[in-house]
Amino acid sequence: MERADIAAMVESLREAFLASGEGVREKRTVTGRAFLLEDRAIGQIDVRAGALRTRVWLPDRERRAFGSRPTFDSDSGWLHVVSDDDVQFVRRILPLAHRAVKNGTALPAGTRAVEQAAPEAALAGEKKRGASRRPPSSPTRPRG
Repeated sequence: MERADIAAMVESLREAFLASGEGVREKRTVTGRAFLLEDRAIGQIDVRAGALRTRVWLPDRERRAFGSRPTFDSDSGWLHVVSDDDVQFVRRILPLAHRAVKNGTALPAGTRAVEQAAPEAALAGEKKRGASRRPPSSPTRPRG
């Protein structure tokens, strides 16, 4: 992909993030841009080694759609943007990301919502243990 193509896609994504809803603010990062709503991330654009990628915070259903894209890297949660089709997909999904962040239901793409048991359920049938009074088994060095 040519540098001019990448620059055009970055600008298109940047405009889409800013137009996704009211109150979106842009913050420059070392390798790209982050987009925030009330100090909560909506997403990021990153250019590294001539490759454009984006990460978006979404509700569960849309996170699955984002993760099913052929250029999605599930290990990192980044979608590699390699075509105008990828740009259009991200543009369509950004208003959903804005609403999800505003409502507090968004997680980064590539993560799964983990249902946590209530503390009472986690402790059911277990005795609480006190803190160990035993000194550490390995010697410690004095700080100096």
